[in-house]
Amino acid sequence: MLSRDVVVAFRPQGQISALSLSPDGNIIVWAETNGLVCISHKTVDLTGEELLFWKSEGKVTGLVTTNTSIFVLDEFFGLVCLNFSGEVVWKCEIKGGGFSLLEIGDRFAIIDSLGRLHFVLKDGEKIDLADKYNSVVKVEKLDNYLITAHENGEVQAILDGQTIWQRPSRGELGESITSIGSTSDGYLIIGREGYALVPGEEEALEMEIWDISKNKLIRRIDIKSRLLISTSSHKGSVLGFDDGKVIELEMRDNGQFEQDMNILFDCKYPIKNLIYHSEQIICSSWFFIYGYNSNGDLWKVEHQGIPEYIQISKDGEICLFAGEDQNDWTETEPIGKISLKDNLIDIEESELPSWFNDVQEIKHLTSEELYSDEQISQHLTKEELKQLEETDSTTISESIDELIGALSLEKDCKDNSSIQGTIDIDTEELISQLDDAIENMAMIPDESIFDELTKSVEEIEIPIANAGGDQRITAQEDGTAVIILDGTSSYDPQERINAWSWIDSTGREISDIAKLKVKLNIGKHQFELRICDIDGNWNSDEITIIVER
Repeated sequence: MLSRDVVVAFRPQGQISALSLSPDGNIIVWAETNGLVCISHKTVDLTGEELLFWKSEGKVTGLVTTNTSIFVLDEFFGLVCLNFSGEVVWKCEIKGGGFSLLEIGDRFAIIDSLGRLHFVLKDGEKIDLADKYNSVVKVEKLDNYLITAHENGEVQAILDGQTIWQRPSRGELGESITSIGSTSDGYLIIGREGYALVPGEEEALEMEIWDISKNKLIRRIDIKSRLLISTSSHKGSVLGFDDGKVIELEMRDNGQFEQDMNILFDCKYPIKNLIYHSEQIICSSWFFIYGYNSNGDLWKVEHQGIPEYIQISKDGEICLFAGEDQNDWTETEPIGKISLKDNLIDIEESELPSWFNDVQEIKHLTSEELYSDEQISQHLTKEELKQLEETDSTTISESIDELIGALSLEKDCKDNSSIQGTIDIDTEELISQLDDAIENMAMIPDESIFDELTKSVEEIEIPIANAGGDQRITAQEDGTAVIILDGTSSYDPQERINAWSWIDSTGREISDIAKLKVKLNIGKHQFELRICDIDGNWNSDEITIIVER
């Protein structure tokens, strides 16, 4: 079986929500679900000692790293620009929070949590298009065009904030757009699912190819599985389906498409990512990264989780991938690293998991190394180090000498012991000297020891939830109001809160973060905040919000 050499690049502390890599491969950025953004100037850092950090206001939903800046979109605030030191350059608030982020030319296309489109230039200036484009479910770029797919099945091509092409929805009962992609000649590929007209019938699954410059439908193809993702290749286009098949659609020299599509390989499970890079097709499915080279070689790399994120440097030297197995009872999965430029290796299938199953080598220290000043100092607090430095080494040495002296035989006394081989010991002197030696040699103050022991037997206190005070808000002209639900004032004296849950009046969970924005219609609304600590202790609080004209 063909594979690639894999190494563990990073070991995140939490589940990853976004992964990004600068085009030159020098800066690696990922975000964890608690909003923590981690920045590395190294391609491998297992210790995490040189990582830089920045904390977003909510869960990060999009990351873009250029060769000069990092752009972070979160579900609560909006878009933030950072430098490579993790310092904020500018902020741009997006009402409703961010849902998806796409770089296109000199700007970013942002879809907020309500499906509205916004443009943000790379200097932080916002172009609000929310009133013009809404109900957007997917965005993609095609040359200089931004392609948007909407809930009703419409697809639009936008240039500089203006619609230059539109595909109307089809079918009496509507449809959904499952994919937006392109071919090597700049044609638009649309995957669609039409709803059945008669109960019991199968949905219509189709693929459309459009020349948007001429508003012309080139070809419509019936397909057996949902088209989930597509990308252009040097031969035409590569397509990924929810049955796991990866299929190539070739174009002839005259610009016409081949009648038949070729199945390149089968991943067995839905295709999550599909990238054409360095004359290779790279895709991910459940627990595997697959690659297909131009000469027909198929290789794969295993991962502990479902590889949701793949990032490749411009030269293909660095390819990072990450994902989770969605099991809360297992440790966070590592970020893997391969190179698309290295030669393929031939290994047994049983060896595929070896890169993430290898136990890290433990360095065994000698007693001299273990008890050296350097090793001891690694495990002491600043206060303990200070006390150790202030301890007079001669006092410790004298205490040891006195202890040895207490154990020595008195040269002038006779051996009065009744048992051969024993010695007479002044026990009172021995105990006195032993006490003095222990007191002088102790590195941790008695008070610190007592405090540490006390901590372990402290009574666990249940956290106190605080959903904030009730609110009465005046609606905007459209009859809605954006409200902040803020549970950050919840209190746990032991700082052990690890789960948040906002529940609406229907009993549905609307968020798992402490602070969020919600858009409410006119009327009375009730929300319940539930918090839980690491020992499973729950507490809750309620809030009532009235939106009036």
